[in-house]
Amino acid sequence: MSNNIESNIPVKFTENSNNEWINWIEEAIAKDYFKYYEFNHFSNFQEIGFGGFGKVYRANWKSSPNYLALKSFSNSNNVTIKEIVKELKIQREVDFHENIIRFCGIATENQVDNSKKYWLVMEYADGGTLREYLKEHFDNLTWNNKFNMAFQLACAILCLHDEGIIHRDLHSKNVLVHQNIVKLADFGLSKRIEESSNLSSTKLFGVIPYIDPK
Repeated sequence: MSNNIESNIPVKFTENSNNEWINWIEEAIAKDYFKYYEFNHFSNFQEIGFGGFGKVYRANWKSSPNYLALKSFSNSNNVTIKEIVKELKIQREVDFHENIIRFCGIATENQVDNSKKYWLVMEYADGGTLREYLKEHFDNLTWNNKFNMAFQLACAILCLHDEGIIHRDLHSKNVLVHQNIVKLADFGLSKRIEESSNLSSTKLFGVIPYIDPK
Protein backbone atom coordinates (compact mmCIF):
# COMPACT_ATOMS: atom_id res chain seq x y z
CA MET A 1 0.00 0.00 0.00
CA SER A 2 1.48 3.32 -1.05
CA ASN A 3 1.74 6.23 1.36
CA ASN A 4 2.10 8.76 -1.43
CA ILE A 5 -1.58 9.15 -2.26
CA GLU A 6 -1.34 12.70 -3.50
CA SER A 7 1.26 12.03 -6.19
CA ASN A 8 -0.27 8.74 -7.30
CA ILE A 9 -3.70 10.20 -8.04
CA PRO A 10 -3.29 12.90 -10.71
CA VAL A 11 -6.56 14.75 -10.12
CA LYS A 12 -6.75 18.49 -10.72
CA PHE A 13 -9.06 20.15 -8.20
CA THR A 14 -11.24 23.21 -8.60
CA GLU A 15 -12.98 24.98 -5.75
CA ASN A 16 -16.49 24.62 -7.21
CA SER A 17 -16.51 20.98 -8.28
CA ASN A 18 -17.71 18.47 -5.71
CA ASN A 19 -17.29 15.57 -8.16
CA GLU A 20 -13.53 15.98 -8.40
CA TRP A 21 -13.08 15.62 -4.63
CA ILE A 22 -15.37 12.56 -4.64
CA ASN A 23 -13.46 11.11 -7.59
CA TRP A 24 -10.23 11.49 -5.62
CA ILE A 25 -11.67 9.44 -2.74
CA GLU A 26 -13.21 6.81 -5.03
CA GLU A 27 -9.99 6.39 -7.00
CA ALA A 28 -7.98 6.06 -3.78
CA ILE A 29 -10.38 3.33 -2.65
CA ALA A 30 -10.26 1.55 -6.02
CA LYS A 31 -6.45 1.54 -6.06
CA ASP A 32 -6.18 0.37 -2.43
CA TYR A 33 -4.30 3.43 -1.23
CA PHE A 34 -6.09 2.87 2.04
CA LYS A 35 -8.35 0.17 3.44
CA TYR A 36 -12.02 0.21 2.52
CA TYR A 37 -14.51 -0.98 5.15
CA GLU A 38 -18.00 -2.23 4.31
CA PHE A 39 -20.23 -0.05 6.48
CA ASN A 40 -22.77 -2.79 7.18
CA HIS A 41 -20.04 -4.90 8.80
CA PHE A 42 -19.84 -2.47 11.73
CA SER A 43 -21.98 -3.09 14.80
CA ASN A 44 -22.54 -1.88 18.38
CA PHE A 45 -22.38 1.82 17.53
CA GLN A 46 -21.95 4.21 20.45
CA GLU A 47 -21.56 7.97 20.11
CA ILE A 48 -18.36 9.16 21.82
CA GLY A 49 -17.97 12.71 20.53
CA PHE A 50 -19.45 15.49 18.43
CA GLY A 51 -18.57 18.87 17.01
CA GLY A 52 -19.37 21.32 14.25
CA PHE A 53 -18.22 18.81 11.61
CA GLY A 54 -20.44 15.93 12.77
CA LYS A 55 -20.13 13.04 15.22
CA VAL A 56 -17.68 10.32 16.26
CA TYR A 57 -18.78 6.80 17.14
CA ARG A 58 -17.05 3.70 18.37
CA ALA A 59 -18.04 0.37 16.83
CA ASN A 60 -16.92 -3.21 16.36
CA TRP A 61 -15.74 -4.43 12.95
CA LYS A 62 -17.16 -7.83 12.00
CA SER A 63 -16.45 -10.30 14.81
CA SER A 64 -13.54 -8.39 16.33
CA PRO A 65 -13.94 -7.52 20.04
CA ASN A 66 -11.77 -4.43 19.52
CA TYR A 67 -13.27 -1.03 18.77
CA LEU A 68 -12.62 1.33 15.90
CA ALA A 69 -13.66 4.99 15.82
CA LEU A 70 -15.86 6.23 12.98
CA LYS A 71 -15.96 9.93 12.19
CA SER A 72 -19.08 11.14 10.38
CA PHE A 73 -19.77 14.50 8.74
CA SER A 74 -22.99 16.49 8.97
CA ASN A 75 -22.99 17.56 5.33
CA SER A 76 -21.71 16.13 2.06
CA ASN A 77 -21.24 19.43 0.26
CA ASN A 78 -18.14 20.57 -1.59
CA VAL A 79 -16.51 22.11 1.49
CA THR A 80 -17.00 18.93 3.55
CA ILE A 81 -15.69 16.57 0.87
CA LYS A 82 -12.70 18.85 0.34
CA GLU A 83 -11.96 18.79 4.09
CA ILE A 84 -12.19 14.98 4.12
CA VAL A 85 -9.62 14.77 1.32
CA LYS A 86 -7.35 17.24 3.09
CA GLU A 87 -7.57 15.34 6.37
CA LEU A 88 -6.86 12.04 4.60
CA LYS A 89 -3.72 13.47 3.02
CA ILE A 90 -2.41 14.88 6.29
CA GLN A 91 -3.22 11.71 8.23
CA ARG A 92 -1.33 9.57 5.75
CA GLU A 93 1.76 11.76 5.97
CA VAL A 94 2.07 11.42 9.75
CA ASP A 95 0.44 8.02 10.25
CA PHE A 96 3.73 6.41 11.27
CA HIS A 97 4.06 8.30 14.56
CA GLU A 98 3.05 6.56 17.79
CA ASN A 99 1.61 9.75 19.29
CA ILE A 100 -0.69 10.55 16.38
CA ILE A 101 -4.03 8.76 16.11
CA ARG A 102 -3.90 6.12 13.39
CA PHE A 103 -5.96 6.43 10.23
CA CYS A 104 -7.32 2.96 9.40
CA GLY A 105 -9.37 3.57 6.27
CA ILE A 106 -12.70 4.78 4.97
CA ALA A 107 -16.27 3.49 4.86
CA THR A 108 -19.20 4.58 2.74
CA GLU A 109 -22.89 4.45 3.60
CA ASN A 110 -25.48 4.58 0.82
CA GLN A 111 -28.15 7.25 1.31
CA VAL A 112 -31.81 7.23 0.21
CA ASP A 113 -31.02 9.69 -2.60
CA ASN A 114 -28.35 7.26 -3.95
CA SER A 115 -25.52 9.50 -2.74
CA LYS A 116 -22.76 8.26 -0.45
CA LYS A 117 -21.93 9.32 3.07
CA TYR A 118 -18.22 9.01 3.83
CA TRP A 119 -16.91 7.89 7.21
CA LEU A 120 -13.29 8.09 8.35
CA VAL A 121 -12.26 4.94 10.21
CA MET A 122 -9.71 5.70 12.91
CA GLU A 123 -7.89 4.09 15.80
CA TYR A 124 -10.08 4.08 18.92
CA ALA A 125 -8.63 5.74 22.01
CA ASP A 126 -9.93 3.97 25.11
CA GLY A 127 -8.99 6.81 27.49
CA GLY A 128 -11.12 9.43 25.72
CA THR A 129 -9.96 13.01 25.31
CA LEU A 130 -7.09 14.44 27.34
CA ARG A 131 -9.59 16.74 29.07
CA GLU A 132 -11.72 13.77 30.19
CA TYR A 133 -8.66 11.74 31.14
CA LEU A 134 -7.21 14.47 33.35
CA LYS A 135 -10.55 15.08 35.08
CA GLU A 136 -10.68 11.43 36.05
CA HIS A 137 -7.03 10.65 36.76
CA PHE A 138 -5.26 13.94 37.56
CA ASP A 139 -4.93 13.36 41.31
CA ASN A 140 -3.39 9.94 40.71
CA LEU A 141 -0.80 11.10 38.18
CA THR A 142 2.76 11.61 39.35
CA TRP A 143 4.88 14.46 38.05
CA ASN A 144 6.74 11.90 35.97
CA ASN A 145 3.42 10.79 34.41
CA LYS A 146 2.51 14.40 33.60
CA PHE A 147 5.94 15.15 32.16
CA ASN A 148 5.79 12.01 30.01
CA MET A 149 2.38 12.97 28.59
CA ALA A 150 3.58 16.50 27.82
CA PHE A 151 6.70 15.08 26.17
CA GLN A 152 4.61 12.73 24.00
CA LEU A 153 2.42 15.61 22.86
CA ALA A 154 5.49 17.71 22.04
CA CYS A 155 6.87 14.80 19.98
CA ALA A 156 3.61 14.62 18.00
CA ILE A 157 3.71 18.36 17.28
CA LEU A 158 7.37 18.10 16.25
CA CYS A 159 6.43 15.34 13.81
CA LEU A 160 3.83 17.61 12.19
CA HIS A 161 6.30 20.47 11.92
CA ASP A 162 8.93 18.17 10.42
CA GLU A 163 6.38 17.36 7.70
CA GLY A 164 5.66 21.06 7.14
CA ILE A 165 2.23 20.95 8.82
CA ILE A 166 0.75 23.08 11.60
CA HIS A 167 -2.30 21.88 13.54
CA ARG A 168 -4.06 25.22 14.25
CA ASP A 169 -6.68 23.64 16.53
CA LEU A 170 -4.65 22.21 19.38
CA HIS A 171 -6.62 21.85 22.61
CA SER A 172 -7.42 19.16 25.16
CA LYS A 173 -10.41 17.80 23.22
CA ASN A 174 -8.26 17.16 20.15
CA VAL A 175 -5.72 15.16 22.15
CA LEU A 176 -6.74 11.58 22.93
CA VAL A 177 -5.36 9.00 25.33
CA HIS A 178 -5.07 5.32 24.46
CA GLN A 179 -3.66 2.90 27.04
CA ASN A 180 -1.99 5.88 28.75
CA ILE A 181 -0.33 7.01 25.51
CA VAL A 182 -1.08 10.49 24.16
CA LYS A 183 -2.55 10.58 20.63
CA LEU A 184 -2.91 13.83 18.69
CA ALA A 185 -6.09 13.88 16.58
CA ASP A 186 -8.41 15.93 14.37
CA PHE A 187 -6.55 17.65 11.54
CA GLY A 188 -9.61 19.46 10.18
CA LEU A 189 -8.00 22.90 10.54
CA SER A 190 -4.44 21.80 9.83
CA LYS A 191 -2.59 23.55 7.05
CA ARG A 192 0.69 23.44 5.27
CA ILE A 193 3.00 25.99 6.87
CA GLU A 194 3.59 27.82 3.59
CA GLU A 195 -0.17 27.94 2.94
CA SER A 196 -0.87 29.28 6.41
CA SER A 197 1.79 31.97 6.03
CA ASN A 198 -0.35 33.54 3.31
CA LEU A 199 -3.37 33.94 5.59
CA SER A 200 -4.36 37.26 7.06
CA SER A 201 -2.78 37.74 10.47
CA THR A 202 -6.14 38.94 11.82
CA LYS A 203 -7.93 35.68 11.03
CA LEU A 204 -8.47 33.41 14.04
CA PHE A 205 -8.73 29.63 13.98
CA GLY A 206 -9.54 27.12 16.69
CA VAL A 207 -10.82 27.36 20.26
CA ILE A 208 -10.26 30.89 21.62
CA PRO A 209 -8.86 29.98 25.11
CA TYR A 210 -6.15 27.91 23.40
CA ILE A 211 -5.12 30.43 20.73
CA ASP A 212 -1.57 31.76 20.90
CA PRO A 213 -1.90 35.30 22.37
CA LYS A 214 0.59 36.60 19.80
